[in-house]
Amino acid sequence: MPGSEIPNLHGVFRFVSRLHTLAKRGMRGALADCPKCHFGMLENLHIIIQQHGVDGAVYVSDVARAVRQPMPAISRGLRTMERDGSIVRETDPNDRRKTLVRITPQGEQARLQSEQALNDYFARVMARLTPEQLSQMNALRGVLLDAIEAENDAQEQKRSLLSHAKQPNRAKSTNQGEPAND
Repeated sequence: MPGSEIPNLHGVFRFVSRLHTLAKRGMRGALADCPKCHFGMLENLHIIIQQHGVDGAVYVSDVARAVRQPMPAISRGLRTMERDGSIVRETDPNDRRKTLVRITPQGEQARLQSEQALNDYFARVMARLTPEQLSQMNALRGVLLDAIEAENDAQEQKRSLLSHAKQPNRAKSTNQGEPAND
């Protein structure tokens, strides 16, 4: 487009990297006095239970599907949280082939304490901004996230179309081996 500015991508990458690094450091510091609970994993599990669970529990397979991770990776994470006492795994009484995951009262207490510590940290961060800066940041945060999500969706759609185009076209056949007329 004539007259449009090309964004300084190096500056954007550096900003996102610094934001990630500094926020992670601050969050780690905010959680220093909280019980060890692998907050990120526990919070994700809590959200998955809310979205897909029944009676405060969710199937391990639903966790793997929700986070798009292979079962061995999910099992390792659950084993870690189980060792910490944050979750329990139990066999589904209605289908003994399936395993349910539930956050323990100890895990829920640690999750809530950690969530509060992070809320307090980010409230202190936001208190350093003027009301005008906070308003601008909130408006632009949504715009940037929407743009990233739209681009990611477009990339995923393009990959999906390309992978379907590469698959061989198989003709449906009848029992006699002739193509069906569907």
